[in-house]
Amino acid sequence: VFMSTLAVACGQQVKPEYVGMGAPKVALNASSSNYIFLQRFRIVPLLFAYHTEVLVCPRDEFSTDDQKTLDDQISGMKDFAQLPHSFWTKNAATCLELGYGAADCSKECCTVGHENMQLNKRHAVIANAVPMTKELYIYGKSPIDGTAAYHDLCDKKCWSTWSGTDYNLFTTNCNTFTSTALSMVFGLSQKKPNLGISDLVTVHGHCPANEGHEVGELII
Repeated sequence: VFMSTLAVACGQQVKPEYVGMGAPKVALNASSSNYIFLQRFRIVPLLFAYHTEVLVCPRDEFSTDDQKTLDDQISGMKDFAQLPHSFWTKNAATCLELGYGAADCSKECCTVGHENMQLNKRHAVIANAVPMTKELYIYGKSPIDGTAAYHDLCDKKCWSTWSGTDYNLFTTNCNTFTSTALSMVFGLSQKKPNLGISDLVTVHGHCPANEGHEVGELII
């Protein structure tokens, strides 16, 4: 109860419309080639804390020039690269947003929020993210689309069950969720852009896994 109360105070309560929404429908623009992004927000009242979400965007949603820009970033980066506002604030590519927060529900993935949204939208699934603080990072490419990623995260236990009551401010939070998606589903880096105490857990394994469940490792 204390951790749930603290989560609310620190802005990690998922918006009511995302509680128990179930799996996303297969998108009309589903693709076997997708760019994987991380969006980062500051949260109130603790402006030293951060919320992150994954955006899965089909390659075909981008112009040839934008594809080249992203491909060049990926080929020259280590772990991830920050994208300038001039690139993404005018980019209307349709992506699937995947994020996680706390709520009073115990069903698997009942607080994994998702929404089809344009890349330039300043939007988060939790109530206390500050939209105007959005920063965007490219992590790589994957044949796994957003709907498939949701099922890999949610059909079987994937590090956590990602229920609202599983939420823990330090060990099972929104940033643990994005680490799991990035590393255990997409096979990309789970390193993040200077999240400090908001991101204390290193995840291990792959989802879907053959068997077992590994325990988180604190990196402090």
